[in-house]
Amino acid sequence: MNYRQKVEWTPELGRNAELKSILSSCCTAMGEVPFTDAAVIILYAQMLGASDAFTLITTSLLPLTTGVMLLAGTRIVKRFSSYQQAILWCTAFSILMFGLIVAAPLFQPYAVGFLLTVLFLFSFSHTVYVAAWFPMLDTFVTAQRRSSYLGRMRFSWQLASALLLLVISMLIGKNPPIWMLQTAMLASMLIMAGKLYFIGAIPQFVNGGITKVSTLPELGFRQGLKIALENKPLCGYSVYLFILNLAAYGTIPLTTLYLKKSLGAPDNVIVLISSLVLTGMLIGSFFAGKLIGRFGIRQIFLFVHISYALVNLLLFFMGRSLIAGDLIYYLVGGTLFVYSFTFACANISGSSEMMALATPGNKVMAMAFCNAFYYGGMGLSRLLTSLILGSGALAANWSLGAIEFTHYQTLFLLYAICITFAASLLVVVPAIFPKGEYIYIGH
Repeated sequence: MNYRQKVEWTPELGRNAELKSILSSCCTAMGEVPFTDAAVIILYAQMLGASDAFTLITTSLLPLTTGVMLLAGTRIVKRFSSYQQAILWCTAFSILMFGLIVAAPLFQPYAVGFLLTVLFLFSFSHTVYVAAWFPMLDTFVTAQRRSSYLGRMRFSWQLASALLLLVISMLIGKNPPIWMLQTAMLASMLIMAGKLYFIGAIPQFVNGGITKVSTLPELGFRQGLKIALENKPLCGYSVYLFILNLAAYGTIPLTTLYLKKSLGAPDNVIVLISSLVLTGMLIGSFFAGKLIGRFGIRQIFLFVHISYALVNLLLFFMGRSLIAGDLIYYLVGGTLFVYSFTFACANISGSSEMMALATPGNKVMAMAFCNAFYYGGMGLSRLLTSLILGSGALAANWSLGAIEFTHYQTLFLLYAICITFAASLLVVVPAIFPKGEYIYIGH
């Protein structure tokens, strides 16, 4: 069976499609881990001669491009006969760009500029993928299975990514040559190619499967955007996601840079901590569905804000003036583990709420609209962090009594304050304060 076949949705075919999509997500995550995981791309960019500011920009391109270009990505998706076909074509383009990223050292002295340019093109192909991915899931994942499916999917791809990063950290050593990182990225590229098989194995369901609408809605771009803008709960929720990610998403790459430039952590320790971060996401994904079922979306969102703020506050105090030796690496790793566990819970509850708020018949635009804010906040968080670091607006070093701080720690404190402020926007999250009449396909 392949994506060109149109078949009637059945529970058995739906579960089979879920399995294929999970395996596809594993290939995607293992392929993109050098770019979505801050450690590998940061080490690679710095080997090419990038400054701190440009290094953080490399970590922001993927989410920022997705956020800015996602609505345009929906127009590209509509040109294909199915969501699966759109994903296949953008995956093939991503693999091509991947090869050029690996070849970036050949373009010295313009390697950094070349890397940023190709990363942008790679990120744009990811944008088309995201525009098609969630609407495709909505054709075979029922509302009742949504939270558990998202949890299983994230658990699976994060396990695969964590294992890959663990292997990379064991192989590269403390000070790897650049060809070692290139080899690791080539291995990721080959794994990503497996996505072509699994996406092609997912059938195109007649009448949009369980959604009972055409697979690619007949609504035009303007009409679809108008309907999305009139969906007030979706708009309010989208703004909330933007502010939350703007405040919270810069923490992990900033910590990676802090470990490298201020704490003097060896490269393999940095990659190992990144593997620990993915392990936290892995465990969070495993338990997120159960936690949502036990406590509800409302309590999960409250937990997310408290945990995000406390972790950034703890990182603010983790400096050499208070913690000496290798102990600080263990403490930073453990703190990021908690942060990534929280991130997984936030992601699954957030995606589930987004799918519940999307207007039937306008799924592509509604999900693209919400994801544009979601990814836009993520990318802008890292971009603003890079601009602040590059501008020199913060004192490189300052002290409070006998305690010394760096500009990296100052940013952690600012993150904690902004996350606390973002909690005031929970009033616009329908799962927490439902009000008015609107379509809500619950969890």
